[in-house]
Amino acid sequence: MRVTDRGQSKHVRERPSKNSSLSPDAWTDAALSALAIHGIDGVRVEVLARDIDVTKGSFYWHFKDRDALLVKMLERWRERTTLALMKRLDSASEFPEERLRQLLRLPMQRERSAFAAEVELAIRMWSRKDARALAVLEEVDELRLSYIERLLIGSAVPASVARARAVLAYSYMRVAATLVPPSAEALMGQCEDLIIGK
Repeated sequence: MRVTDRGQSKHVRERPSKNSSLSPDAWTDAALSALAIHGIDGVRVEVLARDIDVTKGSFYWHFKDRDALLVKMLERWRERTTLALMKRLDSASEFPEERLRQLLRLPMQRERSAFAAEVELAIRMWSRKDARALAVLEEVDELRLSYIERLLIGSAVPASVARARAVLAYSYMRVAATLVPPSAEALMGQCEDLIIGK
């Protein structure tokens, strides 16, 4: 989630290849990378076109205007970081506790998770001044909290405290990567046990 004072991110995805730069997803990915580095004001069509080495005309082939791109960015972020993740976890294990432990460790996967955290931080900043971004962010937060709550209940946590523990788990996921080194397996296990109530 770190962006330096000079606006240079430590974890930035590679530019889309020229062969893929004409697709809507390539434009959206480039826009999300720009968002992570520069914030929402840095998401500009002319800059994105230069970054992926195409003309602005390519952009207008896929999007009516910049606003349409912003909508697509929020949709893609919601799908990738929440809905697709839930589906992947649900298909990986039939045991709720195992899925929950996998989820709690995702932020510790440094490089991949760092970029996702930077994008999310930028969206949270964007939501402070944009009602549409705020609405998507609130929906995503509720989807995630409800999912964690269901996993906790499936792990034999009483329903009466599952929501509170879901809030604690979600808060842990937001900051744990800055406090717990990836090598601290025992400490991560202890944190997970406390959240689950083992």
